[in-house]
Amino acid sequence: MKLIDKLVIGGSALAALTFLESARELRSLTVRNIKLNNDMTESKPVRLAFIADFHESLEGKMNSRIADAIAKASPDLILIGGDMLDGYRKSEELPSLDLIDRLYRIAPVVMAPGNHEKKAETKVYVNNTLLYDRFMQGIEDKVHYLKNKSEVFSINGRWIRIFGLDLPLEYFKRREEKTLSVEDIIGYIGYPEEQDNVFNILMAHNPEYFESYAEWGAELTLSGHFHGGIVNLPMIGGVISPRLNVFPKYTKGLYRSEKRPDKMMYLTSGLGQHSLRIKINNIPEIIIIDL
Repeated sequence: MKLIDKLVIGGSALAALTFLESARELRSLTVRNIKLNNDMTESKPVRLAFIADFHESLEGKMNSRIADAIAKASPDLILIGGDMLDGYRKSEELPSLDLIDRLYRIAPVVMAPGNHEKKAETKVYVNNTLLYDRFMQGIEDKVHYLKNKSEVFSINGRWIRIFGLDLPLEYFKRREEKTLSVEDIIGYIGYPEEQDNVFNILMAHNPEYFESYAEWGAELTLSGHFHGGIVNLPMIGGVISPRLNVFPKYTKGLYRSEKRPDKMMYLTSGLGQHSLRIKINNIPEIIIIDL
């Protein structure tokens, strides 16, 4: 057998295995539990369930499993870090609305937009110009939608202010890196809560600007967008970012700010994919955070 034939056969076999493994992982689900701030007071911890990057995953076939897993964790709040939508779909059905309908019956749902909600709002999806309106009508009275605003929640004797950052699409363009200063963040969402008894959480879809978020004053940043680097290599991490940068600095997991180590970010690998529907060593996840 010629070398070229062997390479073709080997490449085809690898592609088939990749497809099968990715299909298996996209139909899998894991729940990750993390604890932050171990100097607990006598009050109960605040439990948050955090998800992002649903992208109308598998046409809603995972919705009951996702909702059941979150319900089992009994969270005080359910936080959604953006990209529930996939505007490239041609179907009129929105599995994201079905999932949200299930979630708001479990606990209050707080959502910040991602770049796909922004694309829908700005009518980027020419095949579905009514997508944003349909989505917003579907979540009305079910979701605290934080579009460059914040809300304060009192839970178990603690005060939490949650901010939702909605950045223009220029901050998500491929191969075009744009700086985001603290002043820029203030211009979008104002100042963080300065009272000592209030914990500031920032939901910001793009994790690239974590150091700016930390400098701004986010004690905990919750992000998505990077899909875990799509393919996750042991000891190395995610392979590629949405900007097509290879081995990006952030891919998934818990990070501490280099300049302000008391500030943290959890970057989820998300629940679904769009366009390139591949996940390798990168199972969809629900994050349960105890504060």
